[in-house]
Amino acid sequence: MILEEPVTPEHSVALDEATAQVPEPAKAGAVPPGADALALTLVQQCAWTLAWVGVLAAALSYWGSWSAGPWVALASPILVLVALVGTVLVWTGPGSLGRLQQAFGLVTALVTTALTQGTDIHLRHFYATDSAAFNQVATRMLLRGHNPYTSSMAGAARLLDPPAAFWTYQADGGHTVGVSYPAGSFLLQAPFMAFGVNHMATDWVDLGAWLVTGVLLFCMLPGFLRWLAPLLLLTGVFVGPFANGGTDALFVPFLVVAVWRWDRFPGRSTAWLPAWVGPVCLGIACSIKQTPWFCVPFLVVGVACEARRAGTEPVRAALRYAVMAAGAFVVVNLPFILWSPTAWLKGAFLPLSEPLVVDGQGLVTLALHGFTGGVVTHWLSAAAGVALVAMVVAFVLWETRLRRVWLLLVPFVLFIPDRSLANYLTDFVPAALVAALSVAVLDPAAERRSRRPAWLGPAVVGVPAVVSAGLLVVAFTSAPMTVTVDSVTARGVATINGGLSWARVLVTVHNTSSNPVAPHFMISSGGGHPTGFWAAEATSGSDPVGPGDSTRFVLHPTRYIAAPPHGQWWIVDAYSSAPDALSTSPLQHWTLGPVPY
Repeated sequence: MILEEPVTPEHSVALDEATAQVPEPAKAGAVPPGADALALTLVQQCAWTLAWVGVLAAALSYWGSWSAGPWVALASPILVLVALVGTVLVWTGPGSLGRLQQAFGLVTALVTTALTQGTDIHLRHFYATDSAAFNQVATRMLLRGHNPYTSSMAGAARLLDPPAAFWTYQADGGHTVGVSYPAGSFLLQAPFMAFGVNHMATDWVDLGAWLVTGVLLFCMLPGFLRWLAPLLLLTGVFVGPFANGGTDALFVPFLVVAVWRWDRFPGRSTAWLPAWVGPVCLGIACSIKQTPWFCVPFLVVGVACEARRAGTEPVRAALRYAVMAAGAFVVVNLPFILWSPTAWLKGAFLPLSEPLVVDGQGLVTLALHGFTGGVVTHWLSAAAGVALVAMVVAFVLWETRLRRVWLLLVPFVLFIPDRSLANYLTDFVPAALVAALSVAVLDPAAERRSRRPAWLGPAVVGVPAVVSAGLLVVAFTSAPMTVTVDSVTARGVATINGGLSWARVLVTVHNTSSNPVAPHFMISSGGGHPTGFWAAEATSGSDPVGPGDSTRFVLHPTRYIAAPPHGQWWIVDAYSSAPDALSTSPLQHWTLGPVPY
């Protein structure tokens, strides 16, 4: 492991420590000495205005929920009035916003988020993700004395409408019916359900976790940036998913605590939050979802770099941190590991080991939307793994520069695999802000004083980066099948914006690989999440399709599926599990004019 030369204490300047030197009357507004006070005050006033506009927007939208109950008719205009008053107060105060005014903004944002999103949860009877439904079923199983990892989650179907639109499908033609996360995903929900929270329990718990995150952001950010807490609380990219089936919300507050002042381990200088809380919270976050696992190598390396800089043993410090994090993870999962080791391993690592259908907004979009003709998913996973190695090595070499931004680099790794869902790319933002604003800022000149050759760093990082890029090329050029659409049949009465439903699609599949492949078909037309496999029958040729052979299939939807409006593009997806791959037809255009029958 190559590390930079030690940096002397005079090179280190921490933003929160600098803020602590501000005189008490100004600390709430946190105007740093020597800064242009008027300009900074105006920036804060504009930022808090945006936060109050967020409250106003949520309150105005809440007006449309009046049928939920008479309380909405009262709460909506009150929230609108409070938002207007809060906006005026921002610009009529003495200058920098005081603690009371900031707290008023936060509390209003918390109440607004809880009330508006809570009303939506109260009105809903179905979950928006299968992971949320699985969490509720798994928690109920646990409270009844059953092992969730050996129990089927098929009962979640009654919590989804329609279930086929929400399952996590597998490349072999089935869908996931078991717990696919570590035990914290449902274990932390158990106390709430044990005390009677049964209606949409997962959404309530996730909303509560997001509100806690808002409070943590407010407490951990410097005073002059506390407007970020209410602003993020009300931002749709977070509050929408986190209150509507986005189970990632549960690990976010733990990750925020884990990365706050991570560079102070083991000497975090805050009495109310001991040093061991950071790695323990990291372990708990990792016990909820797999996403935080990608943060572990960066934090362990970062702790080692800090220990070396402080003149202590880096390996011992990193090992101590890793043991604490692993211990917390094991404590949460140990009962289930002992209960059924094989079942726990299969469930906790399912997203990393099972051949799931491709999905998400990352590079896999190139295949999913027909640009490359398909992709072999295990090559994408390999490319993501090598990219992670490259980023960790870069962090080792240039920790001084990357210590504030490494958490913003993690989504680049998650942008590469075959499942790069939107939440993977946004979940880290709250924690990344806390990490960037709470760690010490070091002098980058220390890297220039390193004894290593100037070419060594780029070379060590460049090799895995080039390998990753090569694996991507292989992934997108190795699809095992070519798919041709022969004819389409639809039912219904055509209108300019639709009116038809799918009846059948005839396709020809040619196997370009050296092994037999058994295709499973989906048809995608707009929208996002896959809506289920179609029934397929071979009318000529063999199924599985032999190497170099072609087979004609007739595809039938297993339920009513609306055909695309005239003028929209659609595509046929053919999945195989040996190899795990997606092969697609060329993009098809549902043309204006005569309707295909």
